[in-house]
Amino acid sequence: MEGAIEAIKASFSLDAGLLVHIATLGYVLGFLLKNQLLLRFLVLGSTVLYIVYYYIYPAQPLWAAIMGSVLLIIANIIGTLSIIYDRLPIKIDPKHLPIYHSLQGIRPGEFRRLIKVAEYQTTEGKFTLTHENEAPSHLYYLEKGTGEAKKKGSTFTIPEGRFVGEISFILGGNATATVNLAKGSTFLSWEKTVLNKLLEKHPNLQRAFEARIARDMASKLASANSIKIDNSVGLN
Repeated sequence: MEGAIEAIKASFSLDAGLLVHIATLGYVLGFLLKNQLLLRFLVLGSTVLYIVYYYIYPAQPLWAAIMGSVLLIIANIIGTLSIIYDRLPIKIDPKHLPIYHSLQGIRPGEFRRLIKVAEYQTTEGKFTLTHENEAPSHLYYLEKGTGEAKKKGSTFTIPEGRFVGEISFILGGNATATVNLAKGSTFLSWEKTVLNKLLEKHPNLQRAFEARIARDMASKLASANSIKIDNSVGLN
């Protein structure tokens, strides 16, 4: 074994400094990259080179440095697998795909965290999500069915694929309409404090979520204005 090590040392005797320089360059390039996977692969390769150096070139292998580097490799591999899993579109229920695709720019792992803190329900009869001028404790997303919204005497329909209670969630305060669902409707609900904590931990998910809600709010505002115009025309 010692003879083999000496042979390896002899064959690389002129490249010891180069080995260290390559490893250092790998670290530097890795930390300059924004891509987390490339960063981790470069750091992994550089750490392996350092282990080779610690084992071959000193008079005695630097076991403490080698063990420390092995621990870094293990942590790096675990982190890399976590990133890869976060990007794989697995374990996403097909019924949730419409809302997943509407949250532009989020990773599958972020969506799985969002669904994990949600409650999925199917109405067994008429079900009220929000009451006008009352503060809702949850944010809702209507997956299947339509909602009937009543606001200041006006009634309009909320189609599936829309949020309910989003104005209260974003701005705080009370709900602006009473929303009822018919039997057989399905929806997701998030307890607002739990959802806010999740979004604070994941800025990318928060941006996508708020952008999606903003589109819903704009659509509902357009619908409400249309109803006002129709009513005014009818009065004339």
